Amino acid sequence: MRNLNTLISKETCLIYGLPGTAILAVSLILSCKVASDFAGSTFVTAVSFLGSNVLLWMLYLLLFQYLPLDLMRIWQSRKPLSNTEETDTTAAKQTSQPPVQAVPPITMEEYKAHCYDFERRKQEEHRQLVDSIMDYVGRVMSPFMGMPEIDHIRGEIRAWCDDPNYIPQPAELKWTVDLNDRLKTISFKHFVWNIAVRLGFDNGYTGDIQAKFIKKLFPNELAGIEIDSLKASLSSYPDNGHIKLDRPKPTSNNVFHF
Repeated sequence: MRNLNTLISKETCLIYGLPGTAILAVSLILSCKVASDFAGSTFVTAVSFLGSNVLLWMLYLLLFQYLPLDLMRIWQSRKPLSNTEETDTTAAKQTSQPPVQAVPPITMEEYKAHCYDFERRKQEEHRQLVDSIMDYVGRVMSPFMGMPEIDHIRGEIRAWCDDPNYIPQPAELKWTVDLNDRLKTISFKHFVWNIAVRLGFDNGYTGDIQAKFIKKLFPNELAGIEIDSLKASLSSYPDNGHIKLDRPKPTSNNVFHF
């Protein structure tokens, strides 16, 4: 009796009883319609009645039973989390993350040590560059100047390394009979450019500064050359003259190539 009550319930009647009655009625009407087209054939009536029932039941189950459940399942899977669920999820994530440790502030001693180390390395790099420039000046200018003048020009170049706007005192070349052994304008251009490119054009050693410096350093030899002309052709004809143009390599800025 319990199973029978469960089987014949209000819910069962609503889900299957009413739609079943409607399906039987529609199937009967369709079968009669089809049978009339085939001269009232009993076989055609039975087949059309059964076929209509099956098709209508399948359509009913699809549209009113299975399809709504699938759509509901998809909709629920895309439904955003409620505030409570969202809070629980966030709390779970926060709980799983390790605690962030506070970073202790830098001490005054550490700060000063870092600044001092930076300045020390900067000065050391500059000292090494100046030493290589002094060696270069001695090597390329010794054949054309006496010893006192070599010391003089090295001092002027040394001061220029610390201040691009330094105004040098004139230097004198030693006199030579053979014109081929004298420095020409192109050599003076290459000489100052080779030094300035290593000191850095962005550090104030621009073409205009180079032209003014070399013209002040050798006023007699460059008396007939305008500063604009010098500036415009400092690196021209790189392979001409006793002093060639010497472009530094990115990995060896301090190195001169003789």
